[in-house]
Amino acid sequence: MKSLGRILCSAALLAAGAGPALALDYEAKPIHWVLMAPFRTAGALSGAAVCGTFSGPVDKGFHNTMRSEKKLAGEFGDENGALQLVAASPVSVPAGVSVGGVKGFMYGVSHGFKTGWNKPFSRWSYITMEEK
Repeated sequence: MKSLGRILCSAALLAAGAGPALALDYEAKPIHWVLMAPFRTAGALSGAAVCGTFSGPVDKGFHNTMRSEKKLAGEFGDENGALQLVAASPVSVPAGVSVGGVKGFMYGVSHGFKTGWNKPFSRWSYITMEEK
């Protein structure tokens, strides 16, 4: 009886000691995360720098310019008319480029950082197009 009590007590202590290890989420892979953190940080910072300074402002500046030019040409009568687009260009192009550049900078930095962290040094972290 003494031996059975010792065995049961040892089993209970073993189960209590192994409980935290059994509760560890092995899918999280904390060692892999720690090893990848410097690479992910470098990928995120480089993606944010490239997207924020070039890709985002160019992309958003172009699209914002086209949108503002069509809107102003629509106010002149026909948003697809050649004369209306020419008349709208001197005002809408500088405004569209400047506003779109600021919006693109903010969008590019956040997009480059997020994508660069998830997929370090991939082409999707350097361009503002969404991955397909």
